[in-house]
Amino acid sequence: MPKRPSISPTRRARIVELRRQKFKYSDIAVVENCSLTACKNAVKLYTATGQYVDRKRCGRPRKTNRRQERVIKRLELTDRFTTSRVISNELRLNHGVIIDSRTVRRRLNHFGLFGRVAKKKPLISRRNRLRRLEFARDHLNWTVEQWAQVTWSDEKKFNRFGNDGAGYVWRKKGEALAPQCIRPTVKGGGGSVMVWACFSRSGPGPIHRINGIMDAHVYRDILTNVLLPHSEENLPLSWKFQQDNDPKHTSRIVREWFTDNQINIINWPSQSPDLNIIENLWALCDRNVKKKKPKNLHELFDNIADCWANMSPVICAKLVDSMQRRCQAVINNFGYPTRY
Repeated sequence: MPKRPSISPTRRARIVELRRQKFKYSDIAVVENCSLTACKNAVKLYTATGQYVDRKRCGRPRKTNRRQERVIKRLELTDRFTTSRVISNELRLNHGVIIDSRTVRRRLNHFGLFGRVAKKKPLISRRNRLRRLEFARDHLNWTVEQWAQVTWSDEKKFNRFGNDGAGYVWRKKGEALAPQCIRPTVKGGGGSVMVWACFSRSGPGPIHRINGIMDAHVYRDILTNVLLPHSEENLPLSWKFQQDNDPKHTSRIVREWFTDNQINIINWPSQSPDLNIIENLWALCDRNVKKKKPKNLHELFDNIADCWANMSPVICAKLVDSMQRRCQAVINNFGYPTRY
């Protein structure tokens, strides 16, 4: 038979007070609506300890000692992707300790380690890390005016249906094929549109649709026919151009084009999407375009172009102004990926 829950300290205090007033246990039990045993135990507890709360119970004995818990912690810190089941098997085979994986998780929680979905970030080598640190230190003290002279650029692929990643849905048991819980697909994926665009602190720049495969020659044509006219009409004389280190961006013919047109290129570190603020604009544009549900690729590009053209200059300015904080975050994290 399960043990009844203990009565509250407040009721115990009333029981003790009534007993002091020479009330019988049977009368106290009626007034407090509890058993005789509960009344007697309340008085007995107060007489022994001078308090109304339960004594601290020893609880179930721990199945691991401090040395074994240090082993659990060391095994997890050696490889953060080690599962609790693997650690449980390791303790059983090499240390003679038989504990459940749930016990392992509780010990890890005690050490401040909790199971979470790992964030996906680009792989950064030691060479890339040093270059990221160098870039962050060189640009940490740039003023708003200096960042305002930078034009940011990048390419982006927009899918007509969904995205390239996994999609999650909240559903009940037996609703796997319910219409509201499935992701519709079409043959060929519905197609996609590749675009190139640029922006600066003053607002969004031109956007261009890329037909076919983009190589160095196509990229050079975009720079000639899209970027250059835009710079002559809208950018200051001493503007700087930002691009990532995609092979077509750093090809010989593209480098020669920049030299011939006397355009100042920012020395960009590889594997640094957290420093490339145009990624934030792409994400915002992608969310807005998905809400419109285009019927074909032409309508998809029209929606993208409309969303890009109506991008708020305030958002662009805030992103550019965040560069100092991003550089500081790279320095604080020793060149490794940051939260941006």
